[in-house]
Amino acid sequence: MVLVPACAREPIIGPVLFPTKEFTVTLAGVMRLASIRGLRLFESRDEQRLLVHQLGVVLDQFYVHLPLKERMLGVRPLEQVRLLEEELARDPEDASFREALLRLSLGLRDFHTMVDLPEPWSRFTAFLPFQLREYVDASGAVRFLVSGLAPGADLGGGFVRGVEVTHWNGEPLAHTLQRLAMTTAGANQPARWRRALASLTERTLKYALPPDEDVVSLTYLGEKGPAGIQLPWLVREDGARPEARRPGCLSLRSVETAHGTVGYLRIADFFTDDVEGFVREVERSVRELPGTGLILDLRGNAGGSIHAAECLLQLFTSSRIEPALFSLRRTGLTRALCESSGEWSPWRPSLHSGASSDEVFSQGVPLTPVEQVNGLGRVYTGPVVLLCDALSYSATELFIAGFQDHHIGKVLGVDSHTGGGGSRMSWHHLLARAPGSPLRPLARGADIRVALLRSTRVGAKRGVPLEGLGVEVDVLHGYTRDDVLHGDVELLNRAARVLTERA
Repeated sequence: MVLVPACAREPIIGPVLFPTKEFTVTLAGVMRLASIRGLRLFESRDEQRLLVHQLGVVLDQFYVHLPLKERMLGVRPLEQVRLLEEELARDPEDASFREALLRLSLGLRDFHTMVDLPEPWSRFTAFLPFQLREYVDASGAVRFLVSGLAPGADLGGGFVRGVEVTHWNGEPLAHTLQRLAMTTAGANQPARWRRALASLTERTLKYALPPDEDVVSLTYLGEKGPAGIQLPWLVREDGARPEARRPGCLSLRSVETAHGTVGYLRIADFFTDDVEGFVREVERSVRELPGTGLILDLRGNAGGSIHAAECLLQLFTSSRIEPALFSLRRTGLTRALCESSGEWSPWRPSLHSGASSDEVFSQGVPLTPVEQVNGLGRVYTGPVVLLCDALSYSATELFIAGFQDHHIGKVLGVDSHTGGGGSRMSWHHLLARAPGSPLRPLARGADIRVALLRSTRVGAKRGVPLEGLGVEVDVLHGYTRDDVLHGDVELLNRAARVLTERA
């Protein structure tokens, strides 16, 4: 086990509550990023070699989007793996290896396919104690406001909620974002921008490159004009992500808008081990809301259970739901996987029948049974509009695509497309358990995520993949200053207007 030096654990600010997308974490203390930079990733060249070799096997034999990424992005990940192996033979320097490994992983632009670094890096999140949101002013220029401070964080001076940040380390903030976007795993341009904005103030070091600087110099517009502040990057240790659905996943209320009173339901994620219970809870929630119209908010919802997401569609339509189809890539090891486990047996006939052909993928098979996605039926009978952004990802995109493909209502986005994550992923440690698997356990708790099954849409867009493309929204709304400072007031008014038009 790699231990964090005692000096790295010394807090530089008092205990604070820092809200994350996952849950509220009580910080007994935080560390400076500078104090952990020297922590090693691996202790031996053999551990490095093993990870790189296994990454090559996973990409070559299991990664379903390999042909798509090579064509769409012009990348050659297998060649990059080979070059990294050669570089290791010449110079196994740990920091250089970590950067090269992460750049290779991030270059796939696929959050379903990434290297998860070992401990202690897997527990670290680098952050600044404030958040930013953007809006578009009347001239069309993008501006950035401080939307919140970490509770308990007193940054002093005039750096408060609502001030506009103009420069980041002396560079116009929009320029900084454009450069940072090229190092995120966003699958399309809207996702790269949205993820770059999020990573300006928070980065999960399990799979993201750490900030280049130890201290950030900001220029902002205070009450008396331009002012400056310097803030050190901080690091907190997070626990493992909970697998079960968390309290507070659902948020519902009635909203008074310029177009009348409507219902509002926010689903923060689809992480649940109890699909039936999750669907029943959503059913109870929508029954409590006004029947005049419903705003269904999935912004920032990174996904979770595919079954839960697809089963919710039936609550909002009388149409028969057709679940998305999923395909494996045809390789020797995917055929062996289907032979070794009953879980993968539905794809077995297709892989064998196409073994002598040039077909790249197996036939599509639904993950969620048709009877399950239609077993409950419609509950909410009013019009529905769906809110999303480029952080709406994975299982959430399957819901959004199904919402659009079954003509349930309009999709209103603050970005032009959703995040472009169209797959079901697996993990190296699970694939290594299959009988006869050539995969071997990785050192220090490292792991490799891989998109194993690709999803394709149904209805009028039948066969169109979600990966990279995402879902194109029906109505686009750029955030306004009032949205940022006053609870998305104009966005909700726009959504209510869409509902009246739909009705």
